[in-house]
Amino acid sequence: MYRAVLCRRCNQPIPVSAKVASLQDEFEFTETDAPGGFVARCRVCEHESVYAITAVQRLEGEPRKRTLRARAARV
Repeated sequence: MYRAVLCRRCNQPIPVSAKVASLQDEFEFTETDAPGGFVARCRVCEHESVYAITAVQRLEGEPRKRTLRARAARV
């Protein structure tokens, strides 16, 4: 089991760090109106976006492994 948010572009799970998971735990046990957000990049489509701490979900299985793509060299 792992925690992730769903990519806004391709709807694939993006695993979150242990720090984000601990922030989610804090939000669940405290009654606060403070917004909490973080930036995550999708491993599938490489789209980056801002997600709310409250959008983190617990998912079964293991996170998808990152695939290495050849990137164009910048001159």
